[in-house]
Order: sequence, then C-alpha cells, then structure tokens
Amino acid sequence: MQDPSKVEDLYRVINVEATVELARLAVENGVKCFVFISSVKAGGGLASGKCINESDQNEPEGVYGKSKREAELKLLKIGNESGMHVSIIRPSLVYGPEVKGNLQLMLAGIKKGWFPPLPEMGNRRSMIHVDDLVQAIFLVSEDKYSNGEIFIATDGAPYSSREIYNAMCGVVGKSIPKWSVPKILFDIVRLVNPRIKYKINKLLDDECYSSAKLEALGFKAKKSLQDMNETDF
Repeated sequence: MQDPSKVEDLYRVINVEATVELARLAVENGVKCFVFISSVKAGGGLASGKCINESDQNEPEGVYGKSKREAELKLLKIGNESGMHVSIIRPSLVYGPEVKGNLQLMLAGIKKGWFPPLPEMGNRRSMIHVDDLVQAIFLVSEDKYSNGEIFIATDGAPYSSREIYNAMCGVVGKSIPKWSVPKILFDIVRLVNPRIKYKINKLLDDECYSSAKLEALGFKAKKSLQDMNETDF
C-alpha cells in the first residue's frame, strides 16, 4: 500500500504546483485565456436528495478534491492579478471513447456476463460525454462573462445506477435482465467488507450536480447516455 503522505504530495505536485506553473508561464507568454479542468470533487461533500451547484461549496473530501480546490483558488488569484481570462470547469463523471474507472469495469463485466444487474434505487448520478465537455471548454473560453467563474458540467439528465446499467447493456448488445440483485445484499456486503464499501457507494449512492450556470451561457449537451453505442466507448 502506498504511503498516504506520498500520495498527497503527488496530487499536489501534479494538480497544484504543475498547474500553477503552467498558468504563470501562460501569463508570461501573453496567453489571453486559461481554462482549468477541475473536478466536482473540489466542491466538497454531497447533500442527500439535492443536485449540487457551484454555490454549494463545502470542504473537499480526500486529497484529490483538496488538491483540485487549491489549484482553483490559486488560478483565480493569478487571473485576477494578471488580467488573464481564467475559467474553471468541474466535470461530472465523463463518458465516451476509452472510458475508465467504474464505467469501464461495468461495461467489461456486462459484456463478459459477470456484472450483477443493479437494483433500481432511484438514485441520481450526473454524467457528461467527452464531446460535450469539449464544447463547454470552447464556450467558457470565448464568453467574457465566464472570466473568473467556476462551472459544473453535466449533460443535464442525471441517471439512476440501474439506468446506467441498462444503457451499458445496450452498448454491448446484451438483453436487459428482468431481475436485479436486492439492495439488501449490497448493504450486507458494505457492512461485512469495508474494503469494497467505497466501490459500492460509488455505484449506488447519489452524485447529482446542476449545470444550470453553464446552461445560462448557452451550453446544451448534444449527447445522452441512451444515445450511445459501442463505438462511443
């Protein structure tokens, strides 16, 4: 297991120090606009039953979120002092070609037949296609009202974990099972095996965000999870 202090140092070097140095070089070389791709994790913990927006700033959880938030604050300061246009985007879960993380695991598991059908729990998880994220980057880089602002980016349609599972079945050409693993089984596993509790939480808990602020600039996602096919992954 990696030393937690070394992990924290690595996040700071990459997410904070390298980013700040890049911004300073941008200022020195006359760059007019700097768009930082942060993370929704920089906004802190989630409130149950609510889609978080940019004004819901809580203490970030974990070294990743803390490093992203620190970078945001330093970049906004650089922009304010130098006059360089600085905008920050906090993407929700990004999907598209060569998807990584839990989506990749789910996709591979469904394709091979070992990933269990998730229960419909009515939870809400925000996502955005990589093409729409690129569209958002161009938008904030060109809009003067985005200077010094933070924007959450989603496709505007939060999905339940079961809806994500069903969409993944369609992506790999598998029929959607008519049954699901009871939620109580996941709850039991969370209790008896804390090591995978985090993974289950990532699958089944709420992670809902609002991109209304970005939409007010004219952003409108062109893709949704239901539109996807295997070539998009």
